[in-house]
Amino acid sequence: MSQREFMIVLAHAHNCGMCRARLLANSTTLLVSRSLSEAERQVLAELDNDDFLTPESLARAAKVPRRELESFSGEPVVRLRHL
Repeated sequence: MSQREFMIVLAHAHNCGMCRARLLANSTTLLVSRSLSEAERQVLAELDNDDFLTPESLARAAKVPRRELESFSGEPVVRLRHL
């Protein structure tokens, strides 16, 4: 499982409204070149705008620890790599 890539996508989409809108509109096409497992792709496809309201709601929807999600939010690659 490519947990790091998954966490980067989640954290970036949480912080970047433009990329979040693109992810929610068409995750299948947007994530085709990402090294994600089918389970991770499914989780991302099932997210909706309400899941991005808080780090807690996103972590719960993505089934990841909130602390881990928040730790990725500070990484430079998360701020710089648009989807």
